[in-house]
Amino acid sequence: MGEKVGVEMDIFQMIVSYLVPTILGGVVGFISTKLKKNKKRDMAIEAGVQALLRNELIRRYREYEIKGEISILDRENLEEMFKQYENLGGNGAVKKLMNELLEIPTKVIK
Repeated sequence: MGEKVGVEMDIFQMIVSYLVPTILGGVVGFISTKLKKNKKRDMAIEAGVQALLRNELIRRYREYEIKGEISILDRENLEEMFKQYENLGGNGAVKKLMNELLEIPTKVIK
């Protein structure tokens, strides 16, 4: 009888030693796949926001360059947009436009 219990324990230990790693491997694989999908989606959202900020900064540059003046509130808004654009990895030509934009005279609000 003691031998039978020992054999049953050995079989149970063998099953557990194969089953637990298999289940854990499946769980880890599932989580890894989800994280990769989320990362890809997050990167796409960041790239989209960066493109929208770039477009708006360029559009506003053209607008205020034609007007020849910019209000203090609009200047602050553009500075904040540009800060976030840079935080998302944007740079290049928009930085040059932003520097030119900051040279446009500030409109006095009465």
